[in-house]
Amino acid sequence: MSESADSRKKTLNFNVGVLGHVDSGKTSLARSLSSTASTAAFDKNPQSRERGITLDLGFSSFTVELPDHLRDSEGQKQYDNLQFTLVDCPGHASLIRTIIGGAPNH
Repeated sequence: MSESADSRKKTLNFNVGVLGHVDSGKTSLARSLSSTASTAAFDKNPQSRERGITLDLGFSSFTVELPDHLRDSEGQKQYDNLQFTLVDCPGHASLIRTIIGGAPNH
């Protein structure tokens, strides 16, 4: 039996870029905060592990309850939860094109 659109959980998503210098702990921070990781998260690329630096964008996330201040004026929830998607970015200056390439065009 299929679930109706009204009964599915609605998630409000915020994308957060984790930026900083090489070896500043960006990947460690993303790893410690996240409950869900993409296949590219946390330096799974063999070249990243060999070199000890992030070479590609990594995506992971965690979800929290929707804070009260994000409810509408009648106290109703438009969303059921709040998800933070962390974009772990390379910290080396020579990889700035990778970071810019992953930025949304908004």
